[in-house]
This record gives sequence, C-alpha cells and structure tokens, in this order.
Amino acid sequence: MDTDIPPQTPPEASHEVAAATRAGGTSLPQRGDLLRAGRSDGPQPGIPLAREAIRRVLTRLFGPPPFDPEADPGDPGLTGPGSASWIVIGEPAAIAGGLRGLLVQLAHPLAMAGVHDHSAFRSDPLGRLQRTSAYVTTSTFGSTREALQVARRVRAVHPKVTGTAPDGRAYRADDPRLLTWVSIALTSSFLAGHRQWAPTTLTADEEDAFVAQQSRISALLDPRVDLHALGRDPAAQEALRAGELPLPMVDDGTLPSSAAALDDVLDGFRHELGITHQAREALAFLRRPPIPRAARGGYRSLLTGALGSLDAPLQEALELRWSPARSRAAVAQAGVSLAAMRTMVGTSPSLRAARARATA
Repeated sequence: MDTDIPPQTPPEASHEVAAATRAGGTSLPQRGDLLRAGRSDGPQPGIPLAREAIRRVLTRLFGPPPFDPEADPGDPGLTGPGSASWIVIGEPAAIAGGLRGLLVQLAHPLAMAGVHDHSAFRSDPLGRLQRTSAYVTTSTFGSTREALQVARRVRAVHPKVTGTAPDGRAYRADDPRLLTWVSIALTSSFLAGHRQWAPTTLTADEEDAFVAQQSRISALLDPRVDLHALGRDPAAQEALRAGELPLPMVDDGTLPSSAAALDDVLDGFRHELGITHQAREALAFLRRPPIPRAARGGYRSLLTGALGSLDAPLQEALELRWSPARSRAAVAQAGVSLAAMRTMVGTSPSLRAARARATA
C-alpha cells in the first residue's frame, strides 16, 4: 500500500496548458506517432519552450528520472517496447488516470487506513509523490534489474505497514486482498483514462495485455515470489515477460489477466467500499494540495475530470452526488487540458528513455 499515489499526477498541467487551450492546438498525434516519438534520435515532440517549462515543474514535483536510461543497454524491461503498458503509461491520459486511481483507492476503508497511518502525504507530499511515481515509472519503463530492485524496496516496507482501521479491523499492506485492491484501482483507472482521453483506442487484445502485464508487475509484491532468485535467472525473467512464470496471485485468479476479469474483480469489492473520516481528509487534501501556483489550474481540471469519470457506485462510495451532466462536463474539460498538454509536451520522456535503452 505504499504505492497508492498515482505515477504521474496532474501538476504537469501549467499556465502553458491553459494558454494552449485558449489558443487551440495542432492535430493530436496518433498511436504510431506516439511510439515513434519515443526514439531518442530526431527532435523531441511538442512545443520546445512550453515543453521545457512543464518538465521543469515535473522535476520539481517528482525529482529526476527514477531509472538510468544508460544502464542495462538492450534490456526491454518487464513489458518491453511497443507493449500495451508502454502505450498506456506513456500517454498523457495516464496523468488523469493515475489520479483517478488514487481516488478509487480512497473508497476502501482498510487501504485508506494504511495510507492515513503510514503515508507521508501530509508532512511530505512531494516526497510521497516522488517515491510512488518512481515505483510505477520504474516498474513500467525501467530495466528488468531496476524494476525488480524497486519491487524489493516496496516489499521491504510492507511488513511495517500494519494497524487497525477506524472500524476496528486489522490491516496489513502485504495482505493479498489489499495488494489486489491497490493494483486493480490503478490498472482499471489507467485503462479508463486511456479509453476516455487518449487520442486513439486500444484493441480488445491490447486491453487484455495491459491488464495482464500490470497484474504480473503487481504480483511481484507478493511475499511468496522470490525476487532475489528471479533477479539471478534470465530465463525466468523472460518467462515473466511472456506471462509464463508461475505467480501465485495471477495463477489463482486473485489478480486479473483480462479486461473482463478486471471488471469481475472490481465488482467483487463493491460491498467493501465506503468513505471514512480518513478518506474525507485525504479527499480534502487532494482538492488543495501544496503544488506550484502555475500548476493549480490544470490540476483542478484533471482532478475534476477524474472525479467525473468514476462510475456511479464509486461516486456513491465517495459521497459524490454529481449529476450525469456534471460528470460529462468535467470529463470533457479534462480532455481539453490533456489535449493541450499533449500538443505542447508530446510523449513521456520516460518512454523515450526506455526505448533508447531497449534499442541500444
């Protein structure tokens, strides 16, 4: 549960986003363009001055890149070039999708208790964002060695994250049930964000592949998986990438391997959801986080869009009584902000770095 803040959060949006929104933008890139833009050769995509200004805000919020693009040349990472995970997480829509994932996580009282009791989101919000962003970005775009290292670091913290929720129930971060909730909250939200805001759609097979890849990454946080042995065995790493390595939480269906299974697992949590005073506090914090002034307008747009994108049961669990019209308007406005950002910034620099490493 130390990975429950989204990998890329809306502070990427700045005054430059608002300006581009008002002025209109160029046509949006298609998926083939997004993947080709990940190469290190040739000019970087986007509008140079706006791109650099926004990335300076990113560096302030999230720190330097969380993985070394020059380490392990030729290594494809856990999912590899052209994978569904690279497409989804490398797309600006993942910013709003990641924020949506945090909102979804708030709806589970035990997950929220762990965040409330052990998270630094109040005392060190930027540090918290940087650590969590580093985990998800490295898991997706880092080399295999780096991805396994970051999984070991998270695993080392989990046994310490224990306590009692306000209703008296005990929780543990390494409980498979809570590991599953944190995983599917993010996976479903990244997928929902891509469906809602990306300029191109995934095929059904690509959606299934994305869910399966993210579940395999999450399954590495299961204490039953020997990460040290996996790190020494290239054949096992290749089996992991191919979906052939035995992973208890995947093999027993605890974590889903398709979009349809993801929906089923989410439905299985519905009866457990509800807002607590801890979640209300976190939601209030999210509405007014200590982020740079230049980022606040874009942040509000994406936060509101993420709230509007929640389905009715999740909105009810968070005590959001929004009309369908209000939800649709919020989603549409977030789409405008993301389109402007996409025009100015182009693709994720992490995607570009990962492609350069994999093809070195």
